[in-house]
Amino acid sequence: MKKRARRLRSEERREQILRSAIAVFARANYRATRISDIAAEAGVSEAMIYKHFPSKRSIFLEILEHKSARILEVWKREVQREPDALEALRRLVLVYYRTAKEHPDELKIHWRAISEIGDRTIRARLRKDYQGFIRFVTSVIEKGIRQGVIRKGVDVEAMAFLYTGGGIVVNTMILLALDKQFDEKLLPRVSDHLLGMLEA
Repeated sequence: MKKRARRLRSEERREQILRSAIAVFARANYRATRISDIAAEAGVSEAMIYKHFPSKRSIFLEILEHKSARILEVWKREVQREPDALEALRRLVLVYYRTAKEHPDELKIHWRAISEIGDRTIRARLRKDYQGFIRFVTSVIEKGIRQGVIRKGVDVEAMAFLYTGGGIVVNTMILLALDKQFDEKLLPRVSDHLLGMLEA
C-alpha cells in the first residue's frame, strides 16, 4: 500500500512554496515565471499557491523582504558582538559576502528585481530595503564617531551610501564568478581602503 505524504501545516506549506519560488525565479526572470511553474516546482496545485499568496508579485515581494530582513538581522548580531564600530563595519563586509555566497539563488532574484523597477511595488520594496541598509550603516558610523574611532566631521550620509554600494560590488563579483579573485582574502583589503576614509 502506498504511504500518503504527511500533510503540511499552513506555515510549513508557505515555506515550501517560497523555497520553490526562489528556485524558479532564480532560473527565469520575474515576467516569464508563472504561478504554474511555482506550483510544479512545489508539487502542489495552483489553487494551493493562491490559498497562501494572492499573486505571483506577492511571492516575489516576500522573497525580497525575507532576504533583506536576514541581512539586517545578521548585521545586527555582528554589531552586538563587536563593540568597536569601525571593526564592526569591517566585519559586516565579510558577513555580507558569506551570506550572499550561501544564498546564490536569492542573489540572482535580487538582480532580477532591479531589472523590474518599472513595477512600482517592486521598486518600492527595493527602495525600502536599501533605505533600511543605509539607516543601519549610518547608525554604526554615528556610533563610531561617539566612540572616537571614526573621525568627527565625516560626511556620514555620503559614507553610508558609499559603504552600502559596496554590497552591489560584492553581488556583481559573485554573479560574474569573479569571486575567485574577489574573495575573503581580498575583502579585508578592500574594506580597509574604504574604512580608511573614516578612521579617526
